[in-house]
Amino acid sequence: MIHRSPFVLGLHHNEHLFDQMSGAITLLPSTAVPSNESKQISKSCEALLSFRNSIVSSDGVLRQWRPEDPDPCGWKGVKCDPETKRVICLATVLIKCEEQMKEYTVSPRAMRSLPRHKLSGSISPDIGKLEHLKLLALHNNNFYGIIPSELGNCTELRALYLQGNYLSGLIPSELGRLLEIEYLDISSNSLSGYIPPSLGKLDKLSTFNVSTNFLVGPIPSDGILTNFSENSGIMRCREDRYGGLRLR
Repeated sequence: MIHRSPFVLGLHHNEHLFDQMSGAITLLPSTAVPSNESKQISKSCEALLSFRNSIVSSDGVLRQWRPEDPDPCGWKGVKCDPETKRVICLATVLIKCEEQMKEYTVSPRAMRSLPRHKLSGSISPDIGKLEHLKLLALHNNNFYGIIPSELGNCTELRALYLQGNYLSGLIPSELGRLLEIEYLDISSNSLSGYIPPSLGKLDKLSTFNVSTNFLVGPIPSDGILTNFSENSGIMRCREDRYGGLRLR
């Protein structure tokens, strides 16, 4: 008759229990650990809700932006990349947001005919967390306060439309990080100070409008800014609300 020690019996018993539990244990990573896609959605949702919470009044266009909605990609004014679920477009006007750059431009005449949504409030610094944003169009509203320097984190931006608001303060030098940008319009605000020389790094810039502000000084002779005519500078541009600094 073979006698087994209590230790050996206990070991075999524990192994049997572990075998029974292992199946449940192996299921945990797939259910408990969020996917990259869900992490991206959550991050975008938080940034957009912060943007919404900075709005003190509107015509109700952001009413459907609800915290209990886990996916912001269907919210009005928001467009996401269909594969990565990253927010690539935030527009409060009727602008098409597609990959082709021709869809990122709107003529000055069309801008004047687009509906306003009377968004009033500051632009949340959390907008800078939307790092894959390609188009930001918040023009012809009632935004006030500064242009957040955190916009410099949105390094994939190709078009930035903030004209026709009540933004004040300096033009952030951090906008010089937007190396993919082609269209930059911050005209018709209450911006002051100088045009940052850092904007000279924006080699792809083709439209640059800073008219109808309270800017001072010459156009910096740095990089791409040397391609803009001094004769179409700030003082002259104030005569035309939709004028600006254009490439020669």
